[in-house]
Amino acid sequence: MPGAEKLVAEIGEKINSLQTGISRQPWRNASRTVFVNALDKSVEQLDELHKLFSETVEELEKDPKEGKPDLKPFLKETEKLLDVLEKNLRFEKQKKKAKAKTVNVLEKEETPELYADLEQRILGLLLKARYSLERMTIFLQKQGLTPLTEKSSAKQVMTILERKEDELQDLREKYEDIRKKSYLGYLEEETVADLEQEMNDLGKKMALTADELGKSIAFHKSQIEYIENSYAELKQKLDNLEEIFFAYSEKAEELIKDLKKERDYAKKVVLDVEHETLQLRNTYTRELLSLQENRLASKKEAEKHFLAELKKLRSQLEEQTDLVKHFRKIAEDKLKKEHEMEEKVKRLTLLLKTKEKHEAVKKRFKKKRRKSKKS
Repeated sequence: MPGAEKLVAEIGEKINSLQTGISRQPWRNASRTVFVNALDKSVEQLDELHKLFSETVEELEKDPKEGKPDLKPFLKETEKLLDVLEKNLRFEKQKKKAKAKTVNVLEKEETPELYADLEQRILGLLLKARYSLERMTIFLQKQGLTPLTEKSSAKQVMTILERKEDELQDLREKYEDIRKKSYLGYLEEETVADLEQEMNDLGKKMALTADELGKSIAFHKSQIEYIENSYAELKQKLDNLEEIFFAYSEKAEELIKDLKKERDYAKKVVLDVEHETLQLRNTYTRELLSLQENRLASKKEAEKHFLAELKKLRSQLEEQTDLVKHFRKIAEDKLKKEHEMEEKVKRLTLLLKTKEKHEAVKKRFKKKRRKSKKS
């Protein structure tokens, strides 16, 4: 993952450059022109920093491994901050440099609170960027890579120095061994050309090591300058905080006096409200008692009316019940008579059929007797 190692080193340099540019002059005390220029440069560098982080994420995703840091939330936050900064930059550039005479004299051209807020938001994002850079550095170190970042640079300087010392020691040992073999006439393994080639390779390695050491020293020098600038900035913030605290103390005393006045007034208001509340409570109690008496009287009257209506309905119900019983008895008698009539009709029908059969038999019998007499 050599590409990621190089990108991590570039990210560290970009963060230091942006930190140094912002810390050079506090934005709160800057004029509009200075602020616009500083904001323009910061937006440009932040955009480059975002691109470097994006390229690093793409490089890490090519060979995904366990423990890979998730930088997508940081990239989204950076995009949001860039959007806010670009809007403020466009707004500041669109403002007129010269104001008309009709404009209110008390209106200020600069807005220090806005400048300071944007500065703090950028510094906060840089702090998160350093944290993300540290996570990537640790991940790459676990993979066997040693990116040169601000947190691991001191350790790398010591590593380079130790490596250089080991190479010198190896060179001394080889030189002693070659010298002994040459003195005893046993030098058959390497020729002078081979030794010269090896010396050249070692010289190149030493030159590269010296170059890396120079870069590390320059990087530490920028770190020292950053710490000095940070100390000056913190000192100025402390002075501003002391001024704000002094103003706060004066305002607090005024506020305490006003609160005491409001407390006395509130006590008087509370007493008046309590007196009025007692009067209203007495009035409410009398009205409540009167309402209760009226409710009881209405309840009794309603109960009497209800009992009378209930008695009347019961008498009507009894009368209707008697009528229903009478009608039911009449209906039962009628059904009984109808049943008896149906039985009589059946018997008469049966008798009629029997009579008809008897007449038919009688006629046949008479015909037979007449025939027998004639014969």
